Amino acid sequence: MLKIERHKIIETEITKHGFVLVPALSKILGCSEETVRRDIKQLEKEGKLIRTHGGAYLLEKYDKSYPTELRRSYLSKTKKRLAGLALKQIKENDVIMLDSSTTCLAVAEAIVESNLNLSIITNSLAICSLCNEKNTNVNLICPGGTFRRRTSSFADPNTVVALKRFYADKAIISCPKVSMEYGLSDNHQSEAAVREQMLKQAHESILIVDHTKFGANANILFEGLEKIGTIITDSKLPPEWEEFLKGKNIALEYCAEA
Repeated sequence: MLKIERHKIIETEITKHGFVLVPALSKILGCSEETVRRDIKQLEKEGKLIRTHGGAYLLEKYDKSYPTELRRSYLSKTKKRLAGLALKQIKENDVIMLDSSTTCLAVAEAIVESNLNLSIITNSLAICSLCNEKNTNVNLICPGGTFRRRTSSFADPNTVVALKRFYADKAIISCPKVSMEYGLSDNHQSEAAVREQMLKQAHESILIVDHTKFGANANILFEGLEKIGTIITDSKLPPEWEEFLKGKNIALEYCAEA
């Protein structure tokens, strides 16, 4: 197949779905994954898409959030290890809040496998579906709001208002970026507002982020690190980060390497 034909198919697929994954395109196009990556890189130069780890997506106006399918495929094994460590923080009969991140989806999967009896308050449709399909011991609460297909979540001012009616033992969240200067940041204002409110409604707050999230800012700043009690990550942070978090009285936990 000629390059121009491959490019047309890639553009068709990404227009249809909003995103594309390299392994799937490799099968559709009948070429190697390396060839697909080169094609995606070229199309990004032409402004046709946004390249990311494992695939590419269309950038919607005012929304830099990665589609859920791309986020799930990124560092999936790492997220499972992070979730396993987070599970140790959760007790029987806890009320916990989980955001719409795929990291928190991994936490929900760990909870389902553990058969813990507890309540989950979440704006994630993926987490709601998981708990419903597995017929777990989870009491599930969804605050509702406007559904965002891109992130498979409910997030708008109504979601924030609904969250104010609840109080949780623990809020477990993730976010796109963490910096010393500004704290936590997000790519979408509504998602940022939901995460911020979850932190306010919980006795204890846990941030789960892999090592790639540290040292930069996304475009929506939503909370300083003062609200965070524990950070769970996968790789040892630089000494300056460890000292900084120690000064903030934030516990830092590393999950075991695979």
